[in-house]
Amino acid sequence: MKDKLELSIALWKYAKEWVYSASYDEALSDLYRYVIPTHDRLGIPGHVEVVSGHIGIIRNIGASSFNGMKHMDKDELLDIMSRGWGVGCHSWSHGMVMENPERELLQAKEELERVIGRRVTIYTSPGSNRNLTSEVIEKAKEYGYIAGMSITDDLNYSDAEDLFWINRPPLHEKFSDLYDSAFDPYKRIHQAKKYNGWIVDYLHCPLEKAVHDYKDCSAEHHKERLETIVEEGKYDCWFANPDDVVDYRYMRKHTEIEKCPENRGKFKIRIKGLPEQVMCRELTFILKSVYTPEAITVTVDDKTANTYPLGGACLCFTVPVKDGSEIAIQTR
Repeated sequence: MKDKLELSIALWKYAKEWVYSASYDEALSDLYRYVIPTHDRLGIPGHVEVVSGHIGIIRNIGASSFNGMKHMDKDELLDIMSRGWGVGCHSWSHGMVMENPERELLQAKEELERVIGRRVTIYTSPGSNRNLTSEVIEKAKEYGYIAGMSITDDLNYSDAEDLFWINRPPLHEKFSDLYDSAFDPYKRIHQAKKYNGWIVDYLHCPLEKAVHDYKDCSAEHHKERLETIVEEGKYDCWFANPDDVVDYRYMRKHTEIEKCPENRGKFKIRIKGLPEQVMCRELTFILKSVYTPEAITVTVDDKTANTYPLGGACLCFTVPVKDGSEIAIQTR
């Protein structure tokens, strides 16, 4: 009966149907006033985009709406990471990257990694998508990034190949180009549900009143958005740090499952071409069988995996794997 076992990789981690992330450009200390407490209360990790040349100092960049506000320092960055948040690089100076790509991309990445003590893999375009041209992307790849975040009002689809153009819809009081757009707490949620997509909200630092209507939403609207995400997501949404989503996407793309011909209850994992920058090397597997879930034991590299029913005769389990890992299915 073991030939009736089918093993596959889940579309998203924990076999969730869609994904939600929130990103905060500039990594301002005032996030502690309203944003971080709301994330903590609801159990949603965030992601800050750090201007590496301004860590711990008062912002003074051109005519920025956020001038006079403090960028997070080392202790604050380490603190939010301890809460499950991720950290991306938002260039060195928030200027035009190709004027000095070595400083804006490489030096910025190295300094941020030195400060936080871990690898930085996501580059977030500062200012506009003019800092995410094909030339910038090639430099980012050369300097060791494995993903790039844009400012683009769209969903991210599970089958998209390009992780150097992650879409981020703005969560602002207003948003204008040719047409004005007002705040909507349900923005792209139903689309994400329908297409098993990934939403990455784009914000800065929501306060009692938005610093600039075209740059942010209010703290009250921010709370409403996250509460709506939790209500709509319930058990179907992966509330995720973008670093983890990028890692999962790479793991899924570069992993294949082989059945072992000498033992139909055993599978071998093959991982080819995976970027060495991928930090979290876990995958969620779905096992279909004719057996009841309680009659099945799963081991991965001789360690028993924690499994849970997914509906019908399906089991789900999330485990770290490497090239050559063996998954064994025992039935009784």
